[in-house]
Amino acid sequence: MSQYEEIIPSLPLREYIECYWILISDSSLKNELCLPDGSVSLVFNFGPDYDRAMCHQPNERTTIGRFSMMHQGKSSVLITQESPVRLLGVRFKPYGMAPFFQVSMTDHSPPFLVHGQPLHLLLGTLKYKLWEASLFEERIEILEEHFIKKIPKLRSPDALVKQAVSIMVKNLGNLKITELLETLCVSKSNLEKKFQEHVGLSPKIMCNILRFNSLIYSHQQDPSPSLTELTYSQGFFDQSHLVHNFRSFTGLPPGKFFRQENRLIEMLRQSFESRTLDIY
Repeated sequence: MSQYEEIIPSLPLREYIECYWILISDSSLKNELCLPDGSVSLVFNFGPDYDRAMCHQPNERTTIGRFSMMHQGKSSVLITQESPVRLLGVRFKPYGMAPFFQVSMTDHSPPFLVHGQPLHLLLGTLKYKLWEASLFEERIEILEEHFIKKIPKLRSPDALVKQAVSIMVKNLGNLKITELLETLCVSKSNLEKKFQEHVGLSPKIMCNILRFNSLIYSHQQDPSPSLTELTYSQGFFDQSHLVHNFRSFTGLPPGKFFRQENRLIEMLRQSFESRTLDIY
């Protein structure tokens, strides 16, 4: 049995946090592919240690213990964990991590992974409270209480970046940067500078991530379109451009990717679709 669930945070935290998520499985994960989403995630592991590797370097694995904070950048990661799988995550909005932890993303350039002692110090007593609780519902309540206490000291997310991400999400990344600049009445250099500071990615890469996710989830829902049809419906120049994106994001050509069973990607499909509704 595998279960994936997302919980929207309380209203004061929605400026920063996209959702809490829970992944429970009584079967092991074996090189499960997890697509990039352009965001920072804080992950708490209540099962055995698991291995994490970038898709382009599958043999260079990092063992993750009880907690980690990560940003995949623009590459998928491979997750391997023996059962039982018991994970709780906090997915920040693309611009939410910087103000929440009072840092600049220029100093935390994706991809990055923070775990062990550095994160141990940042989390303080929170980690003990989470492990004292026995139910995931209780753990989410603990996170909510801990995070809400931070709100009075936080600055708001950058308004321009917030608006830009909202437009990108609603268009599933399928828009030209020139169109975005015209809509926002801002220069390319100004928007790129703000994105590097608040998101850690360029606007173009953020759009590409959203567009690629949209393509994958769309094909999962309806696998009938050919590769050529996918190419043009998703705004790619030609089929070679699409293949390049597949290799860049997953390390695989499209045919091999779609022949694989990707349980994590299937579980995340519905959540990706919901982002175009009320989350942004």
